Amino acid sequence: MGIIYYLVPDLHRRQLSLRGLFRAIKQGRGWHYCQENLLVKPKPVGGIKVMYQHCQLLTQLGYQAYPLLMGKYHGNFFDYDVKTKKIKEIGYQLSDSDIVVSPEFLPYLGLQFSQAKKIIFNQSQSWLYHQQRVKAVDRDKDFLALGYDNIICCSDYLTDLLQQYTGLQATTITNGIDHHRFCPRPEKRISRRVLALAGKNTPQLQTILELAKKRDFSFRIVDGLSESMLIDEYQQADIFLAIAYPEGFCLPPLEAMHCGCVVVGFTGGGGNEYMVDGYNALTAADGDCQAVVDCLARLEHDIQFKETLRKASQESCKKYSLARTQRQLHHFYQPLLEPE
Repeated sequence: MGIIYYLVPDLHRRQLSLRGLFRAIKQGRGWHYCQENLLVKPKPVGGIKVMYQHCQLLTQLGYQAYPLLMGKYHGNFFDYDVKTKKIKEIGYQLSDSDIVVSPEFLPYLGLQFSQAKKIIFNQSQSWLYHQQRVKAVDRDKDFLALGYDNIICCSDYLTDLLQQYTGLQATTITNGIDHHRFCPRPEKRISRRVLALAGKNTPQLQTILELAKKRDFSFRIVDGLSESMLIDEYQQADIFLAIAYPEGFCLPPLEAMHCGCVVVGFTGGGGNEYMVDGYNALTAADGDCQAVVDCLARLEHDIQFKETLRKASQESCKKYSLARTQRQLHHFYQPLLEPE
């Protein structure tokens, strides 16, 4: 049986150069350039988290599945007990029974493994900019024409969107949540605390904070936390502010729901898969900051409605289990690794 390698790109790589430094100094950005390139701190990335999760679930099924580190970035901030491999150890000469899984935003990453089966793992809407990510000679080629054999997506939303815009068929392997770790702790919840994750759409977040400053909420903004620390933040929060868009699935709001938060904000598209406005969340059109603040105002004055949303969200997120994800993984990989 072949081996499955999920390719972990070298994110947050330092790119300091004398030429770049001199250019930045001329532009008056010398100190900022040094901060960006000398003080680079690796941070958790949701898409890498899902790759580790897939490897863990596949290993439990008896497959050989490893995150393959393409550089120094390891990406495991999530307490997953998964063995990793390094490209320096494995090399690029894999067998034709092996499989490499490449993130969609780096279309050439998986193509370096000429003999292995190649899969694109689409977790975002970045494929909309596919032509900007490939060489001029390849701009008329989709993922399959480039040399990939299959495409998997983390949500039905992405699978449908990809087919609608490109005609490409993909298999959905829906993101799941560890119900044992992501769970409510009502005794820890701080009334009127609103939690948000920094890193995406900072201007929109700042606008929301400014518009809501007279509201009776305390806002807590966090970034770069381990999974254990993030779960603790979810459990302490009363409301989770979803500000990321566009999104392929939008995992943090679902995690927050599992931990007992009422979710308010943008769906990013992918979040529509589980966020239903007025039923288990309050949503606004992506980028409409005033509408988000209006949603918060509604929850400020209608406590009963807030608790109704909380209860409904707990029911809605039950189907997004790791067991479901594991079944979908097995159904996809078994025929590729154990052909009749």
